[in-house]
Order: sequence, then structure tokens, then C-alpha cells
Amino acid sequence: MLGRVLSWVCRLILGGLFIYAGFTKLYPLDHRFLFEITLDTYQLLPPRAVIAVAFLLPWLEVALGLLLLSGWKLRYTAGFISALLTVFIAVMSVTYARGIEANCGCFGFGEPITPTTLARDGLMLAMAVFLAARAWRTRPLAAAPAT
Repeated sequence: MLGRVLSWVCRLILGGLFIYAGFTKLYPLDHRFLFEITLDTYQLLPPRAVIAVAFLLPWLEVALGLLLLSGWKLRYTAGFISALLTVFIAVMSVTYARGIEANCGCFGFGEPITPTTLARDGLMLAMAVFLAARAWRTRPLAAAPAT
């Protein structure tokens, strides 16, 4: 019972955060260009990749948030979110360790990468891993027999 409640809480929090994170990068429309600038300050991607990531990532975040809230294909959604958050944390950690003063870009703009930012994303990763592990441990509902 406690596991089910915790799963719902994690799904609501992560789903809401992913939807919010995506929308802060999409609206108003000039935010996409600000997100491109933020990504470029990480100094990890070539210019074309920065443009592609800045265009696709917000839509991916919104879609993943909606999938997480709906619970559809939770095993795969939570697993993918876990992998994505791992990449986010790795990229931010490398950038922070290199001494580059970059903004996180997670929930809008103007938030520098700090140990607190990394810890927050680590907590989000822990929730996503919990959801993925729980989803893979539980047996999916059997399909209804065809009549």
C-alpha cells in the first residue's frame, strides 16, 4: 500500500516537473533561443546539435511528463526518464567541475549550476529509478481474452 502511494506521489511530482520544465523552455517563443544560448554555454555540443537539442528537448520533456502522469508504459517511461536524468546530471557535473559558469536551464533561466541544483536533480533521479524498479518488479495486468 505504501509503495503504491509513493509511486503515485513520485509520478505526480516528476510528471508535473517535466511538463513544467518543457513549457518554460517553449513559451514564450523567444525562450527556445535563450535555451540555445544556455546549452551553448556548456561547451559540449557543436552548434547544430545545440539547435537540435534546444528544439527537441522541451517537447520530449512535456511528452515524458504526460506519459508519466498517465501511467501508460510506465516501465519504459520511467526507465527513459532515469537515463535522461543521468545524462543531465553528468553533463551538469562535468560543466561544474570544469569551472564553467553555466545556467542549469532546467526550469527556465538564470539558475546557475550549483551543488544544490545537482542534489535536486539527484533526488529526481532517485524518484525515477524507484518508479522504474517498481514498475519492472510488478507484473503487468493480463490482457483481456479475445472473444
